[in-house]
Amino acid sequence: MWPDPQLYLHTSDALALLNDERIVDVNPAAVQLFGCAAPAHMLGYRLVDFSPLQQAPGVLSAPTLAALQQRAQQRGNVRFEWQCVRRDGRPLWVDVLMTAFERDDRRLLHVAMRETSGRQQQQFDIYMALMEQVAVRGRLAAHARHLAEHDFLTNLPNRVLLLDRLRLALAAARRNRRQRRMVAILFIDLDRFKLINDTLGHQVGDLLLREVAERLVGCVRGVDTVSRQGGDEFVVVLADIGGIDQAAHVAHTILQALGQDYLIAGHRLHLSASIGISIFPGDGDDIDTLIKHADLAMYHVKAGGRNGFEFFSPQMNAQILERVALENQLRGALEQGQFVLEYQAQVDLASLSPLAAEALLRWRHPQQGLLLPQDFMAVAEDAGLMLPIGDWVLTQACQQAAHWRASGQPLVVAVNLSRTEFLQKNLVDKVAAALAAARLPPALLELELTEAILMQHDGVAAATLDGLRALGVRLALDDFGTGYTRVGQLRDYPLDKLKIDTSFVSGVGGEGAAAVHVPVVNAIIAFAHKLGLAVLAEGVENHGQFDFLRRNGCDQYQGRYARASGQLDGLSGLLD
Repeated sequence: MWPDPQLYLHTSDALALLNDERIVDVNPAAVQLFGCAAPAHMLGYRLVDFSPLQQAPGVLSAPTLAALQQRAQQRGNVRFEWQCVRRDGRPLWVDVLMTAFERDDRRLLHVAMRETSGRQQQQFDIYMALMEQVAVRGRLAAHARHLAEHDFLTNLPNRVLLLDRLRLALAAARRNRRQRRMVAILFIDLDRFKLINDTLGHQVGDLLLREVAERLVGCVRGVDTVSRQGGDEFVVVLADIGGIDQAAHVAHTILQALGQDYLIAGHRLHLSASIGISIFPGDGDDIDTLIKHADLAMYHVKAGGRNGFEFFSPQMNAQILERVALENQLRGALEQGQFVLEYQAQVDLASLSPLAAEALLRWRHPQQGLLLPQDFMAVAEDAGLMLPIGDWVLTQACQQAAHWRASGQPLVVAVNLSRTEFLQKNLVDKVAAALAAARLPPALLELELTEAILMQHDGVAAATLDGLRALGVRLALDDFGTGYTRVGQLRDYPLDKLKIDTSFVSGVGGEGAAAVHVPVVNAIIAFAHKLGLAVLAEGVENHGQFDFLRRNGCDQYQGRYARASGQLDGLSGLLD
């Protein structure tokens, strides 16, 4: 209840009356506390207008004040410490007891309406702030509280503060249920962030996380909350939204912001994110359910290829359970000998003789039959199984090449390297060990990598390629034309071969030929030859494609046409 007028005027405690966030009345003690010459220097201002510009523990922001006022409405009053500045610029710490008043309190109406002519009483809330200057001990307590509620790396709210703000946001949405106000939770996981930590070190990873945090904050409103949950996981709470389209817009904005290049400690890095979204009240009525559903939606994005966002749906739970089951089965596949390698020949277009064979991984699943890599490799990567599977493929392929050599068929064996495998620090040592164990000459092993590896990890890629070249193995750039390789840089890499992607080969010669692909393929062939590289065309299916490539100077090809045309009959069924 508003104090007696005489007590209000003569008390040594500073008092201020607010309608919503603006000051509409102050007593003399408040004027003196803030170093003002008259009450007019405070009326009409917001409390946050007396905060310092820089962010620091105890500085009051508009979202924080709104959250405190909501808490005061729920509990009757709320106490907090505030770091502010006097009118002369000197810093000031005050202890604030903010009390919420009923809107129909007529004794307040004549004061509260003084600076708000034309507004209706029910359009704002009324608060009284009792303020008292505090000493250093109060600042230390506020700093300790800030540390307890914020992430030490990014200074974002941690899980403790996130849950508190989410609780307030849900309470406000429940009060405004008739207006159909919603709260959205965005669960954000950075894609393949572990690779950056493993290859460039945790210091670079920490700097990247700070930059990510800044970009996330820039994508939301002041009333929203961005929180780091730990590792590379973030949660965004969008308070008081009118529809799911607003959540979709924010998610799209976040993906665009995070997708821009990062220049961290001299490294140019690329990053994407997977975002799952749940909406109150449709996807749950409590905090745990909403966060769980947003998390499930995020995993659904991961399963679908990453770098996107999805809203939660009931069907997702069954799909995630199916994916978890597949991951568990995948973990036992190596031990139970369920992986096999098939080999596809690479044929010389001039002599029509097989020169090499690419090792293709297959999983003989006990229930689902033969699975191709696209059916399980994404799960393997998320489960951290790429390295053990890659080690097995490399070892088996080297042993097979050694067997061919001993049988009088010295074919080069080609092995694909995933990004995870290529970026491991001991790759060169692993390749050397596999060659030594199989007693295979290095020249009979060819390692294939994609444009994305060269594009996104320039410095790391160059050093690793030099190490592999020193071993004597052959190096090929796979799926050329589908990425964004900076063509001028290819001359700096010790490559032996470019492989033209199937999507281009399918568009030349034969049925379904696309005229636009003819000059592209010819340009790739000419460019590769200028760099002294051999050119191999992937996915050759018919004689028209074969004939076009042979006439236009392509060096090698692979695909089903090699078997259909009888060019592999001399290999006695060794290859598919």
